[in-house]
Amino acid sequence: MTIKTVLFDLDGTLTDSKPGIINSLNYSIKKLGLPQKSAATLQLFIGPPLLASYEKYFGLTALQAEDALKAYREYYVEQGIFENSVYQGVPAMLAALQQTGYQIFMTTSKPEKYAEQICEHFGLATYFNGIYGASMDEKRAAKSEIIAYALNAEKLTQPAKIAMVGDRENDINGAHDHHLQSVAVTYGFGSITELSAAKPTKFIDQPEKLLPTLQLL
Repeated sequence: MTIKTVLFDLDGTLTDSKPGIINSLNYSIKKLGLPQKSAATLQLFIGPPLLASYEKYFGLTALQAEDALKAYREYYVEQGIFENSVYQGVPAMLAALQQTGYQIFMTTSKPEKYAEQICEHFGLATYFNGIYGASMDEKRAAKSEIIAYALNAEKLTQPAKIAMVGDRENDINGAHDHHLQSVAVTYGFGSITELSAAKPTKFIDQPEKLLPTLQLL
């Protein structure tokens, strides 16, 4: 077994968080009087840092994006965080990795405290050796920064033995930045076109295929 450590994205990789995120976005749009966006555009918010996405897709300044994020969180912390569900097959996949001896960490651009709450709520926390996420002010939020944060905290110094698993290009590009192997999941929120352009090491279309895929790396 070459791979010893697996880093997981959260949204779109372990859970279908779309309902809560979209509802939170729509709440912020209504509260701030922002122009409505298509469902396809709103889905692009799932995964990357939210401040950057508000700036990119709404043309907001940094200060305006902070106001939008505050509004988003008003809904998210009360309801949106648990308008979410674990993908079928994920708990069994994580249990199989744990039983096989892999170290398992979460590296998500979601604020760390929210990621911890979600994992506790859905019974996933027991599978992880550590959960690493964004700071609340999103000064640490890009996937590459989150991966660096986890690698440094855990003193993981053999990139060839680490794989990043995620559903968006930022997951795969973050893996490239740190010379990690990468597995793109195609059942999440990133399109095949987006993921293919990022050039992951492997693709999987369902959680139960992860363990045999890792064993080939």
